[in-house]
Amino acid sequence: MIRRVLVTGGAGYLGSVLVPLLLDEGYEVTVLDRLYFGREPLHGVLEHPRFRLVEGDITCLAQQNGLLDEVDAVVHLAGLSNDPACDLKPELTQRVNFEATAELARRAARAGVRRFLFASSCSVYGSNPSPTVDEGSELYPVSLYAQKKAEAERVLLNLAAPGMTVTALRMATLFGLSPRMRFDLAINLMVLNAVTRRTIYVLGGGRQWRPFVHVRDAAQAFVEMLVAPEDRIDRQVFNVGADELNFQIHDLAWTVRDTLADLDVSVVPVPDDQDKRSYRVSFRKIRETVGFEPRCNLKDSILEMARAIRSGQLGDTNDTRFYTVKHISTFVERPAVVGGDPVRSEFLPFALPSIGREEEQEVLETLRSGWITTGPRTQRFERMLAEYTGARHAIAVNSCTAALHLSLAALGVGPGDEVITTAITFPATANVVIHQGARPVLVDVDPTTLNIDPAAVEAAITPRTKAIIPVHMAGHPAEMDAIWAIAARHGVAVIEDAAHAIGAEYRGARVGNLQGSLAACFSFYPIKNMTTIEGGAVLTNDDAFAERVRLLALHGISKDAWKRYSSEGTQHWECLLPGYKYNMTDIQAALGLHQIKRLDGFLQVRERYARIYREAFADLPELELLRVDAHVRHAWHLFIVLLRTDRLAITRDEFIEALRRENIGTGIHFRSLHI
Repeated sequence: MIRRVLVTGGAGYLGSVLVPLLLDEGYEVTVLDRLYFGREPLHGVLEHPRFRLVEGDITCLAQQNGLLDEVDAVVHLAGLSNDPACDLKPELTQRVNFEATAELARRAARAGVRRFLFASSCSVYGSNPSPTVDEGSELYPVSLYAQKKAEAERVLLNLAAPGMTVTALRMATLFGLSPRMRFDLAINLMVLNAVTRRTIYVLGGGRQWRPFVHVRDAAQAFVEMLVAPEDRIDRQVFNVGADELNFQIHDLAWTVRDTLADLDVSVVPVPDDQDKRSYRVSFRKIRETVGFEPRCNLKDSILEMARAIRSGQLGDTNDTRFYTVKHISTFVERPAVVGGDPVRSEFLPFALPSIGREEEQEVLETLRSGWITTGPRTQRFERMLAEYTGARHAIAVNSCTAALHLSLAALGVGPGDEVITTAITFPATANVVIHQGARPVLVDVDPTTLNIDPAAVEAAITPRTKAIIPVHMAGHPAEMDAIWAIAARHGVAVIEDAAHAIGAEYRGARVGNLQGSLAACFSFYPIKNMTTIEGGAVLTNDDAFAERVRLLALHGISKDAWKRYSSEGTQHWECLLPGYKYNMTDIQAALGLHQIKRLDGFLQVRERYARIYREAFADLPELELLRVDAHVRHAWHLFIVLLRTDRLAITRDEFIEALRRENIGTGIHFRSLHI
């Protein structure tokens, strides 16, 4: 027995009529509605003990925790409800009328919902040339609205959902009074114009056929479908209306005129393109299958609406709330932070890794092999890294922080030493200097790239300077020629913080194999251009330095576990110096083996996105874009914009919050370390 019903779009034209009927029948009713038109249409039921209202967007079902818990039936009415509203923003129509419908049905099936009723439309028949169409007729949807209804029907009726009865109800064009009144429906608009203008306008030629049904009868059809035997309605489509309410539009206009004879109304054809949609519909199937027959009389309904308009009961009939496309357009155009619709239906995180089947399979094979710490996959990944960059040595470790720390330790940086780096970087760059007992010297950046300023480096050199750590900000290589020249003059080492820059190039050479640097340190954190979940690497062309880094990375002992315990290993090893536990595992390397193969593809995607952003933002005076030098290949780990807050009416944090409300994730990169 069905007790709990979820009605999506329950505050709409049809829903606000249906919900009271369901409550009168004893159902517990939950309504999910975006409330474009406010709560007023549900005013009469808001305090009902068996009613619950959930304000939410049908396209954001992931945010509606528990929505389908213990729900027995779903009546899915939510959607953009006519042709003009759908044409307003086609991509929104795709999300709302199709994708959200399919997702709701899938979630309902998983939640154990027993009945799913979908409000479709007779408009799916479109331009079918048959004199009369029924549920077996071929569909000829003309409008985007009708196309998405037809597509949604196909998905629902073919959904693998054992135990869930699925039924599509193709509504004739609705008419009649509703708590959420509409005057963008044919009969309702004719009555309004007859009362307020004494004129009924006939568009589209007037010869086109349309079926009609009163909104109360349409609501009653859903009530009856909730109790209909499932074997009669499962995976079935039903037209909802009455045979006698099929009209040609010009005849309908005269019917309205004659019903309101006391108003002396004129019927005026409007020169217009002929409406290609014409369908006369049979309603025999629903009548014979479940016994549904409409009860509302057309002429009585016309008079009822006319009285409501003339009495002022409805208020200002020019208000946008009576016209779907006018009202919704204000939400579409308005920023989400001030009540509009977000540009995205689901939150776009700041970054997500791209993990493919090859990576998944490699990880599974690694787990099944029994060898999950440092071993053959780590060694293979190191060889691939060295080959990709052109460096002589690649030492894989568990983070870029570890790579930087090991590089300083292998260089012999210690108390009394100074290491010059940029103030705009992640704390790890300076933290590792402090861990070695040395002093980080933070210098300024070139504001056009946010990379370290070589002139500031030169000015900061002292006899205590042991190393320079340039950071390739966002994936744009720093000005290395100038930095190498400074380092050579003063006899200091260059260790690149290349956490952002795997795949980047400087004057034709890949970062990781830049001849003037002692080492480059990469990150394979999940949001980087490639990932090993967590991970990093030291790249170097110095044999002795590489050997020392490798020793320090694993306790300072002479052999890793693979060299000690595998069939290729020997038991004897030595502790040659105090080291750290910074090794990469084979589980991590398993991802890296396939991520590095896909790296160039990842870079191409990032480059394409960067071009799109740069073109789109180029003429916005409120934003400044960073410079991209011709002699580099930018890895585009980040796309950074500088806000001209002096030209904005909001603060930086308010700007970020506004983007979050649009379901767009951003990050503040970076907080200067000296602050």
